[in-house]
Amino acid sequence: MKCTICGKEALIKLRHYNLKLCKDHFNEFIEGRVEKVIKKFKMFGRKNKVLVAVSGGKDSVSLWHILVKLNYNVEALFIKTAKDEIVQNTLEIVQKNAETLSSKLHVVDATEMFEGLSPQQIAFTLRRPVCSVCGVIRRYVMNKFAYENGFEVVATGHNLDDEAAVLLGNIIHWQEGYMERQWPYLPKTHEKLVPKAKPLVFNYEEDIRTYARLNGIPHVQEACPFSVGATSLMYKRLLRELEEEQPGVTLNFYLGFLRKKGEPRYVVEELRECEVCGYPTTATKCSICRLKEQLDKKMKKSPT
Repeated sequence: MKCTICGKEALIKLRHYNLKLCKDHFNEFIEGRVEKVIKKFKMFGRKNKVLVAVSGGKDSVSLWHILVKLNYNVEALFIKTAKDEIVQNTLEIVQKNAETLSSKLHVVDATEMFEGLSPQQIAFTLRRPVCSVCGVIRRYVMNKFAYENGFEVVATGHNLDDEAAVLLGNIIHWQEGYMERQWPYLPKTHEKLVPKAKPLVFNYEEDIRTYARLNGIPHVQEACPFSVGATSLMYKRLLRELEEEQPGVTLNFYLGFLRKKGEPRYVVEELRECEVCGYPTTATKCSICRLKEQLDKKMKKSPT
């Protein structure tokens, strides 16, 4: 098997692109697609201060490596959501990447916001899904840290499979409001809301996994245990089955949506500042402050 570009021995066969690539040209291809997304959606330039939200998984860590390699002004943020061994081991993996890249890593302990409680403990107490609570906390911390430290954009590791699965779910349930807001780049709609970017959206999840493996990028292998049973995983499985029969269908599905949608018409909800913390919200209090209140009430009612 020879590389489609240079004729040398190919290590990777990409059925969805009908390409066979050697390591060098595979890396160039993946990195080029990241650069293409950044430029196409005008996410940021090399002078902008970019914060990469790093969870320790293959996608976010690979994105960190790619942006550093492409000479963007990047720093990373790791959010500690618990004090257990798993989170500590993940942090150590992220720190190894920071040392390899000579890139600055910021660590925020989110449990300090809830007197040491993890999202799992909060969700159990309030009888809410763990992913919902964790998502609220992560989004708040990412934005707050980025705003208070002068970052101009937050980049996350959402890949093509992630975005296509979300899109499929939104179409199945006709959640047009969510579809209206689904775009690779979300600009600032409030002084205290930092723009969000997803530079990996033109890259398949499996390709990013291969990129991390070929380049020896340390990352967490296991998926979050609380993601088991998530509907997004079901939609991903359906898309993978379609890919087996029609290579490239996931990319065509997502690109078709972007083309049909054209330039995004952002639905800007009327935002106000939370009366407790001062960060943007559509209500009088933001989701984090309401979560704190609910938890406080629940804890007071619980027997000691």
